Amino acid sequence: MQISRRTALAASLASIAAPALGQGGDMLRIIAAFPPGAALDGIARLLAEAAPRHGLGNALVDNRPGANGNIAAALTARAEPDGRTLLLAIDSSFTVNPHIYSNLGFDPAALRPVAIAGTYPVVLLVHPSSGITTLAEFLAAARRQPLLYASAGYGSPGHLAMEHLGHSLGLRPGQLEHVPFRGNAQAVTELLAGRVQAGFIAISGGAGFVRDGQLRALAISGPQRIAMLPDVATVAEQGHAGFDIRFAYLLMAPRDVPEATRAAAARLVAAVFADPAARARLANWAVTPEAGDGAAAEAWVARASAQWRAVVQATGMKVD
Repeated sequence: MQISRRTALAASLASIAAPALGQGGDMLRIIAAFPPGAALDGIARLLAEAAPRHGLGNALVDNRPGANGNIAAALTARAEPDGRTLLLAIDSSFTVNPHIYSNLGFDPAALRPVAIAGTYPVVLLVHPSSGITTLAEFLAAARRQPLLYASAGYGSPGHLAMEHLGHSLGLRPGQLEHVPFRGNAQAVTELLAGRVQAGFIAISGGAGFVRDGQLRALAISGPQRIAMLPDVATVAEQGHAGFDIRFAYLLMAPRDVPEATRAAAARLVAAVFADPAARARLANWAVTPEAGDGAAAEAWVARASAQWRAVVQATGMKVD
């Protein structure tokens, strides 16, 4: 088979542009801050599967869940900055945790954003036994009597979104009572059982329960409706303009990793998210295939950190 000079030159440039990632037979390790089965784990595996096809060598996913991503972040922060270790985490590990944890277990400055690897909203769900059918009714019910809401834990996206909703829409402290669980699956289980009345949930784990009537969806936290639940309006559409709560999956690396390595990893994310088969899988997880390079990821962290700092100060959220 003949290879054109242009193809050979492109291959040569690609090999120069992606140093240190998986070279020399070393395995690229993608540390995932959530357990297997979560959307974050799915994205990590999409990246690992595609890494060899994009010149980054063989890759494995190392699941290290716990402490809202702090465990995985601490492990990555201690890794050598040789390009063989990356972290996939939810942005809240870097935009919220520094404001609510007295001891993170790692220095956020020891890590640098590499890429945005998808974004997602959360969905306000209630148990049908609550009798609540709209966001307005939800707010009115909370004002009459405190409502219990489930989340995947202190500082999780569901906890953050509900605290922000209550604060920005005028609920008093205590009108929404937080009941943290160990992960999204357990929070959904407790909501299905009716032991809590509500929850802001990453909908990849609950859309089927909405469609079959076991749960009722009241609002989307982001600025747009989602294909998985097209009839559910956003919070903004229901009279609260400007309400926009989304979370990003971030690919991170040790601080001193070479710039060429960051660029190569960002190109991997962009390539995966442009692939129709991968985009179909992302849609099943209600993940928007939004990709961005290191600069875009740094801007996201800066903006979201300022937003959540204000929410934490207003609500007094803390984890000792």
